[in-house]
Amino acid sequence: MFINLILCLIGFFVLSYAADKLVEGASNLALNFGVSKLVIGMTIVAAGTSLPEMVVSINASFKGNPELSLGNVVGSNIMNAALILGIAALIQPIACQRQTIRREVPIMIGAAIFLWFVAHTDQLITFNEGLIIVAMLFTYIYLSYRWSKEESEDGIEEDDSPEDGPTPTATRNFAFIGGGLVGLVLGSELLVRGATAIARGVGVSDEVIGLTLIAIGTSLPELATSVVAARKGHSEITLGNVVGSNIFNVLGIVGCASVACSFNGIPGSDVLSVSNNMLGIHIPIMVVISMSVLPIMSTGLKIVRAEGVLLVCFYLLYNVVLIQSSEISKPADSNPVKTGSAQTQTVLPASNPIVIEQVIPVASPEEPLATATPLATGTN
Repeated sequence: MFINLILCLIGFFVLSYAADKLVEGASNLALNFGVSKLVIGMTIVAAGTSLPEMVVSINASFKGNPELSLGNVVGSNIMNAALILGIAALIQPIACQRQTIRREVPIMIGAAIFLWFVAHTDQLITFNEGLIIVAMLFTYIYLSYRWSKEESEDGIEEDDSPEDGPTPTATRNFAFIGGGLVGLVLGSELLVRGATAIARGVGVSDEVIGLTLIAIGTSLPELATSVVAARKGHSEITLGNVVGSNIFNVLGIVGCASVACSFNGIPGSDVLSVSNNMLGIHIPIMVVISMSVLPIMSTGLKIVRAEGVLLVCFYLLYNVVLIQSSEISKPADSNPVKTGSAQTQTVLPASNPIVIEQVIPVASPEEPLATATPLATGTN
């Protein structure tokens, strides 16, 4: 258990540091091309901070843990829209642009609703449905590119240049991006291995671990980026990071994870299944929280501190629901004895380490009690 905890901590650290360097390099490259802050937050920063969720979910799908993949996405989206956006608003109120309210936020809500709809089809997300979701991601990327071109033609803000000196060279930025990708792969491997071992060791399902431990760990880049951006007054990056990450999580990660399940070669885990709790509780909560962001942003075109407190309370309430739903899903009776079946008992005498097995048939109401089988005793 202790070694697995150490693996999780190392995985968290590597993921956070690698994502930070990747976002730094990608953002500097984007600034070299004169892209606005909002577009950077919606695309480069959002994709960069979503890479931990992407790598962890695909890795889990290849290893035969598809429930971990879906739980990671849903838990991360709830944390992004509620906790991270709320904490950022507590640090400094977040200004919202009208185009974000009219364009990107409805896309985020639509992606969440579409995931809910797809999950209802036999409670499975198939290979073909995964391809459709990935195609929607590429459509969103293309539209983001068109929008960024239009905004570039209209002019870029004067304060889009780096504040701490000249932009690092392209070689250094590419090194940050390459090193960040390698770090994400290594960190996710440690995180999945440690967290899965802990989950199975204490009897917690992969789904719950994905909704909590993995979701928090892979959302640390979003949290760090949003907090730093809020402290520096860059509302566009803060909001774009959260909204863009939620879009990338649903369209990119769920789509790729459902496709990856088909290649793991493990019977029963070659498709992304959706549990009853996920379908009836967690995905609907993700949709509701995503939809609640829209009126909060529309009131005064700003997310104030009081609304930030409300979002944080939403997240805390969700964790209470998560704990209760995980307790309800546990089987009420763990007694293996059933009417009409045989129970095998293993007896370890104190004076002899040899295992003695005794088969005791249990009679059903329709059957007479059979003669007990003699004891089978091993030899030294």
